[in-house]
Parts: sequence; structure tokens; C-alpha cells
Amino acid sequence: MGSGDLGRELDLDAVIESLETEFDIESNPYSNSMVTIRLEPGGPAFTLYRTGGYQIRGTDSRETLFEANNRLLQALKSIGVEFSDTGFHQNNAVFLENFDTSVQLEALAIHLGLENVEYEPEQFPGVIYRPSSLETVMLVFSSGKSIITGTTSRETAEEAASHLRDQLRRLE
Repeated sequence: MGSGDLGRELDLDAVIESLETEFDIESNPYSNSMVTIRLEPGGPAFTLYRTGGYQIRGTDSRETLFEANNRLLQALKSIGVEFSDTGFHQNNAVFLENFDTSVQLEALAIHLGLENVEYEPEQFPGVIYRPSSLETVMLVFSSGKSIITGTTSRETAEEAASHLRDQLRRLE
């Protein structure tokens, strides 16, 4: 996910109406203060706020996130929306890892140390692991799949996956 700010207020109804004449967009207005659009079917979701702020979600890499930002800005320019530097930046990323093994979550929670783990199977079907040595959060499921977040760095996510892989091997 990334976000930026156009530095100006937007008349969302007018923006949507203008975009609809230029593009085959999907729009989902939530209120008069925000709307989510897609410039192409199945493409990234752009949430525009009346205040001029915006967010982009649904890309599969950092590169496509910034490409999506450029597409949005070009679309807005093409309908006459003026703005200066948006300060666009990546806020978060979600990485997926498959360890190709089933995991006994209760044993994993004890092995990882209860001070670094949240495991309440009645509340959530996975272990929430916050390793003290890494600034990431990992959701680990009994299927052996994991979601790694809390970083925008692929290298940090790979380090976290390697760390968890080592812990799973020690548990066997």
C-alpha cells in the first residue's frame, strides 16, 4: 500500500464524472468524503479523499505500486486536476511464504516463546509472531503458510522467513 497527497481539496463527484468520460472506471463512493476507483478492471484500487489525500492498494510489487501511482496522476492531469509534488511513498507491504509443511501451532507458540507470540485459537486461526530480533510481524497458519508484514523491504521479509524456517526445523 502507498499513499500521497495532492495538496488540494477535490470535488469527488466532478472528478469521478470526468474520469468516467475518459476511462472505463469502476467507482465505489463511500461518502462525500471518499471514493475508491479502479482505472481498469482487476487493477489497483485508488482511494481518493476530499482532502486531496489518496491511497493505492492491490499491487504485487513495489514497482507496480509506483507505476500505479504514475497512472493515477496522469489520469488526474488528463481531466485537469492540478497538483504539485504528492510525496507519494510506500506505507506497507505484505509478503507470503509457504513452508510446505503442516505446523502444530500450540507447539510452535511455546517453542517461539510466549513473550513473542499471541496464540488464541478461539480468536484467530494462527500464531501471531513478533520476533524480537526483527521488526516484522508474522502470521503463521497450520497449513505452513505465513504472512509477513511490518516492513516494506523484501530483504527483511526474506530474513524473517528464513528465521521462521529455522525455528520450524528446530521444532521437528
